[in-house]
Amino acid sequence: MTSLDHPQPSGLGRNPAAPQDVLVRLATHKAGRHGISLRRGRLEDAVGEALLVHGDDNTAVGLHGDRISPEMRRRIAVHPDPAIRDAYADFVRGMVDRKVTIGIDDLEEAYGQPRTALAGAPSPSLRAAVARAWYDRPLAVRVGLVADADPQVRAAATKHRHPGVPPEWRDRCLADPAVRVNVARYVPLTLDQFATAHAERGRGGLSGCRR
Repeated sequence: MTSLDHPQPSGLGRNPAAPQDVLVRLATHKAGRHGISLRRGRLEDAVGEALLVHGDDNTAVGLHGDRISPEMRRRIAVHPDPAIRDAYADFVRGMVDRKVTIGIDDLEEAYGQPRTALAGAPSPSLRAAVARAWYDRPLAVRVGLVADADPQVRAAATKHRHPGVPPEWRDRCLADPAVRVNVARYVPLTLDQFATAHAERGRGGLSGCRR
């Protein structure tokens, strides 16, 4: 979205044809930095450096991954200001705490661990974030998430049709008040299953979709 207060520098910052020296100059202006943050593709090191010099931790959130060079990533990692060093990781953690879906690659980068480790992290909020983000998770991870002790993780793991609930877990999940509605949306139900799930809902449900 273009800055309404200063649309010209914001628009120039987003312009894919803007040369490096123009972007460096735009980095001195808040609206210019905003426009640059919306650009696609990798930023030249000189542009990244200008953003660090003139911006703040909000600006630094966009300086991560393939968007910047390995050299710039190293520079940010040793930046004297911890707010700059940790800007991206703090942003991702904030999204996790607020239950906002964020990509699995972003979770791996922010937490510095592979997705297989994150799926078993001590934090239920993080496990739920992995369940929301890792769509092609293998069967063992799928089972672990639908059998999780925390209802928010089980709910996140069953929210979408894919990857879905393993067939052998359907009945247990239909008996779990934390995930019953999610699962009932996608799995084929017999009349008996529907009646059972409805009756259990009236009794407050069973103990959950767990091992």
